[in-house]
Amino acid sequence: MNIEKQEADDRLKVIQKKLMYLGLYDAPAMIVIALALFSKFGHDDPASIHPLLADADIVNGSLAIAIPWALFCVYKSIKLSMEADKLKKL
Repeated sequence: MNIEKQEADDRLKVIQKKLMYLGLYDAPAMIVIALALFSKFGHDDPASIHPLLADADIVNGSLAIAIPWALFCVYKSIKLSMEADKLKKL
């Protein structure tokens, strides 16, 4: 019993570390999404922040990359959180 509890605690530590890194991996995608949405809907002159935000092709391309990236991070976070929840119930 004690060995199983120790293994579960070790696995929980690994999961917490992975979740922390997933948050770091997800941050650039969220920043790109926020800038793209600002460019599309938020301001009359998106070039006031950066000239590339005025180009619709670049904004759409960045959304095409950032949204799947963010969705993958959300998927992995949910999967790891479910595993952590199961381990906490042991």
